[in-house]
Amino acid sequence: MSEAEGDSKASESESAAATGDSSTQEKGAGEEAEQMEYFRRLFARTLGLSQEREAAEAEEETPRPQQLLDEVTVEGIAKYIRDGKCRNIIVLTGAGISTSAGIPDFRSPGTGLYDNLQKYNLPSPQAIFEIGFFKENPEPFFALAKELYPGKFKPTWCHYFIKLLSLKGLLLRNFTQNIDTLERVAGVPAGAMVEAHGTFYTAHCLGECRKEYTQEWVKEKVFNDEVPRCPECDGVVKPGMNLVN
Repeated sequence: MSEAEGDSKASESESAAATGDSSTQEKGAGEEAEQMEYFRRLFARTLGLSQEREAAEAEEETPRPQQLLDEVTVEGIAKYIRDGKCRNIIVLTGAGISTSAGIPDFRSPGTGLYDNLQKYNLPSPQAIFEIGFFKENPEPFFALAKELYPGKFKPTWCHYFIKLLSLKGLLLRNFTQNIDTLERVAGVPAGAMVEAHGTFYTAHCLGECRKEYTQEWVKEKVFNDEVPRCPECDGVVKPGMNLVN
């Protein structure tokens, strides 16, 4: 190697080292700047200085929502109702009040309906609640319906609480996702309910006549392990819960 080449190599090494040092210094300077900004804001908030003070004062002046409950607990809510401070109560209910009655939900691992549908040989667990699959093969749906049919389960204290609200003239509406009719069994008036996913309480023919059938008529067929079929047009009679497309 010539002397010129050696000098060039040394110069490149020194340049690379300088670049590395410069990068390290810039990183360190950036971290130091972040720390300084943190402490600046901390002291500003602590001492009530400049913009932070103005922001804090503006936050303090913002109206806060009125505190309605003495305490945010079930007892606090009950007291608020007993004191006559609320009317027109809306109740939203879902699977939780049915599972406590012994009815399985859909998605709980191990116990949910979707985990226990293998015996029906479905293309997917959700197929049992799809209207297209139902029209082609209604047997799995009615086999499952027999296990879940109203009359096998009793309402819980939660269902009766909704009825109590109605008796006291406090219930405006009960919106429920449940199809088990336990609200009806408990005595909640039909006019006070919105059964968002439908219900076993009603049924109608999917054939040409579209005739309506009672829950008792369908239940008798289901418990005899029959697919309910319309005597008028031989269409399948589907309970009134919603099946997805």
